[in-house]
Order: sequence, then C-alpha cells, then structure tokens
Amino acid sequence: MMKVNKLKIKDSILVGIIGGLIGVTCMDISNIILYRNRRTEALYGYLAGSMIMKPAKLKKGKNFLIGQLFHMTVGSVLGVGMIEILKRFGKDHHIIKGVFLSVTTWGFLYNFGQKMGFYRMNPRLTQSGYAAIWHHLIYGLATSQAIVTLADPSVFSQKEFGNETSNSANRELSSNIRTVYSDMNINSAEATSDLN
Repeated sequence: MMKVNKLKIKDSILVGIIGGLIGVTCMDISNIILYRNRRTEALYGYLAGSMIMKPAKLKKGKNFLIGQLFHMTVGSVLGVGMIEILKRFGKDHHIIKGVFLSVTTWGFLYNFGQKMGFYRMNPRLTQSGYAAIWHHLIYGLATSQAIVTLADPSVFSQKEFGNETSNSANRELSSNIRTVYSDMNINSAEATSDLN
C-alpha cells in the first residue's frame, strides 16, 4: 500500500493565513445556513462592509464582496495571531486556546465595536448575538485545528523542543561534574593518608 505524505507548511505566517481562511470559511458556511433559516439578521460580509460603507450601498453585489473580503482578511490576521499564540505557549490543548481567542475577539468586536460605533448596521435580535458566539466558536475550533494539522512540527519546535535541548545539555554537564567529584571521593581514604 502506498503512503501519502501529508502536506506540511514550514512558514508560520502562511500557516496562520491559511488556517484563518479555513476558519472564516467554516464560520461563513454556518452563517449562511442560519441566515437562510432566519436565525440571524445579517451575513458577515454585510456586517464587515458596514464598517467601511453605508448599509444601503451594501445591497449591491460588488460592495458585499468588498465587505466579505474585509471579513476574510480580518479572519486571516487573527489566524496569524493564533499561530503565534500556539508557538509561544505550545500546541497542547490547541482547541481550547483557539476557542478562547475567538470568543475574546467576539467580545471585543461585537460588544466594544457596537458601543464605539464601528458598525453602521447593528443586529438587534438576541438570537443574532447567540449566532455570533456560535460562529466564533466554530472559527476558533476550525482555525486552531487547521493550523496544527497544516504546520510542520518544526514550526512549534522553538517552544516544545527548545527546553528539552537545554535540559539534556544541563543533564550532561551535571553528570560530568558528578564524575569528576566521584573520582575524588572514591579514594577519600587515600587522599586523607596523603595529607598525613
């Protein structure tokens, strides 16, 4: 049977961008499903586009695409931030770290953004708020899993293997010191007789 090598990417920025795009795509698929079933008030392309243009202009298809592109760009940037967090703190429990980052981002963008007037289009229904939390959970889960799956192990080696290397060097140095001292202590009777 032929083994297929998995595609692993060594560039951490590229992994973060691709992981963020995968997360945004999963988030948008869920958003479209809920929007068509009238469980949320707006698509994220409209919401992101309302930050840069008036909601009336968003009804044109090309303007919605600009909003969607802006939304996907923000998702990619957050993917780069997520890989940096995983590099710094390790990829263990990556799902929890990804979900935490995405919900924190939701709290900032959704709550602070509305209070500061970032959006010209504000969802009013409570179910839209719940849908936004759900979508950000999906984003965090999908992005963190995509990053860990796509990244070459060397991307995370700085945190995970750096300490092991220094620990093994310390152990080797410690064993050499013990060897020197043990040579001196083995013949302690001879050493005391030489002093007399």
